[in-house]
Amino acid sequence: MAESQTGNLTQDKDKRFLSDDKGNPSSMRLMSMLALIVAAVLAFVEVMGWGSNGSKTELVLYFLVAAFAPKAVQKFAEK
Repeated sequence: MAESQTGNLTQDKDKRFLSDDKGNPSSMRLMSMLALIVAAVLAFVEVMGWGSNGSKTELVLYFLVAAFAPKAVQKFAEK
């Protein structure tokens, strides 16, 4: 049993925040994280009223969809 627990510990150490289940770097997760950060920054700019007078609400929505939809679609496509 100690060997299986040690094996699981080494597998968990290989996993990182932006990696897939096998420990490989995931560009999908990186792009989703960047889209989420951009959406948060745009939402902050919109709330503070900085920049142009145009509404950025749709742009924030587009970046939120870009952050969450591709990973969900990928998860269902792989099954």
